[in-house]
Amino acid sequence: MKKRLLAIGLMLVLAISLIGCGSNKKTQGPEVVDPSKKYVLKLGHVANPSNPYAQGAVRLSELVKERTKGAVEIQVYPSSQLGDQRDLLEGLQLGTVDMTITSSAVLAHFIPKVQVIDLPYLFRDKQHVYKVVDGPLAKEIYAGIDKKGMEYLSTWENGFRHLTNSKRPIEKPEDMAGLKIRVMENKVYIEMMKALGANPTPMAMGEVFTALQQGTVDAQENPIAQIYASRFYEVQKYMTLDGHTYSPSIVVISKKTVEKLPKEYMDIIRKTADEVRDWERKKMADDENMMLDTIKKSTQVITLTPEQQKAFADKMKPVWAQFEGIVGKELIDKILATK
Repeated sequence: MKKRLLAIGLMLVLAISLIGCGSNKKTQGPEVVDPSKKYVLKLGHVANPSNPYAQGAVRLSELVKERTKGAVEIQVYPSSQLGDQRDLLEGLQLGTVDMTITSSAVLAHFIPKVQVIDLPYLFRDKQHVYKVVDGPLAKEIYAGIDKKGMEYLSTWENGFRHLTNSKRPIEKPEDMAGLKIRVMENKVYIEMMKALGANPTPMAMGEVFTALQQGTVDAQENPIAQIYASRFYEVQKYMTLDGHTYSPSIVVISKKTVEKLPKEYMDIIRKTADEVRDWERKKMADDENMMLDTIKKSTQVITLTPEQQKAFADKMKPVWAQFEGIVGKELIDKILATK
């Protein structure tokens, strides 16, 4: 009897271990490539095709197709063709969309700690940003994304965000009073604008131009490339280069897609995403002066002095305090200490 019980116990242990091994294997696709099999992936994003990160998506598609000898084709759908940012991330979870390029503000609905990137006046400059998002802190910021059915690939550039409006020049916090401003559906942005005395109005990106044109909202905030590509300057009189937050373009892939792609192809996608990141950041930097020159032809552009910018930053202390419990004061301190 004892021998029989022992045998049954050993069988149970073996079965559990096999199940465990099977679940681990499921996090990646087959090890061996079938050269006759083709994979077509859908990558959706909300940017206009002229935006540098939209062009980065096309470059990623071209390089992956070349490096997999045509086995992996990434079809790019810009301008919200497959839905807004939240739709696209939900599509990744369901497996109806394979890849997307999204903002930290929207990804934070799924991984709250990502909101740390959006804290106003957290980053000193772009080099500070890159040391954080390309370094060891990235694992801490994006921790838990796998449990949401996605894999983080890379952080591309969208840029520091700036204000535009149709009412008056914005040079000090008091100038924001009463402005009805479109923001992303994200609590950091909502609380930031409330702290400045404005009236935040969450709205999908695809609706913003018409809302500005019709006067439904007075103002909006976005990086230079998005303001240029969406032609917001055509319906806004003033632009203030305040750089209140940094807005990354985060490249994410569905875990369902990772599970079906051979490991060799996934390694190519991961490596190429980082390679295109560097290309896209350089292109963004090269293009921003040209974009600003175009914007200045129809819009008054105000550059804040360090003292003026500090006046805005000082208003953000209560906003930081609200989110310390969500993102962790320790993580904020690590980012501030990054040199």
